[in-house]
Amino acid sequence: MLTGILIIAFFVPAVALILRLIQQKCVSEFPLFFSYLAYMVASGAVVTFVYYAAPGTYPTAGWLRFLISLLAEFAVLVEVSDHIFKPFPAIRKLGRLITVLLCVMFSVIYVIPSLMELRPSSITLLDLAKRLSLTKAVMIIVLLAAARYYRIHLAKSISGILLGFSTYLAISVANFAMAEIYGRALYARTLSTVVPLSYTLCLVIWTIALWRYEPVLQTDREVPETAEKVSEPLAVQLGRFDTALTRLFRK
Repeated sequence: MLTGILIIAFFVPAVALILRLIQQKCVSEFPLFFSYLAYMVASGAVVTFVYYAAPGTYPTAGWLRFLISLLAEFAVLVEVSDHIFKPFPAIRKLGRLITVLLCVMFSVIYVIPSLMELRPSSITLLDLAKRLSLTKAVMIIVLLAAARYYRIHLAKSISGILLGFSTYLAISVANFAMAEIYGRALYARTLSTVVPLSYTLCLVIWTIALWRYEPVLQTDREVPETAEKVSEPLAVQLGRFDTALTRLFRK
């Protein structure tokens, strides 16, 4: 019964959010985010089918989906980066590149070393998941710091995506750490329950934030080609930098 509840709790908000994005015709506004949601729903349907049709292969299928999902979640960060710097097309491209490079660098420095340690496979996978989640949390802090530094207004949709994702990551990190401490015998059932529930909470927050999409209106500070009209010095610098990058990319 608990498994059935968790399955329904995942699919209802996830499918509702996908249908709502399609209904509002704003899939093109969130291509990476929508692709990520579509993957989660499709892979979830496959794993659910395996769970009932071939229970013996479910653990392998479940872990495979979980590991791929850990990597697919980085697409959410790239999407957020794109929207933060959306008013500045050239910086948007640079921001995406920097976001990807920072994720790769942090993973190489912090995540990969955990795979080199000789430990039971279950502990290794949990530690890997914890470190990947921490990597994403650090990237969220970097993106928020960049938005605050340049005084870029975050739309309700982007704030909601960050809030839901941060909530999910915080709960996941705590659970993975507890699972490493207490082991499979004591914490496996709790982990397998709390993690999907935290993701359901994330989906609910995303659904609320994106249910009524409101694009950010252009303001003076967001027009890169008329930096003279911008009142904030940082925004002026950002606009000029965007113009310079645009010219460089054209060359």
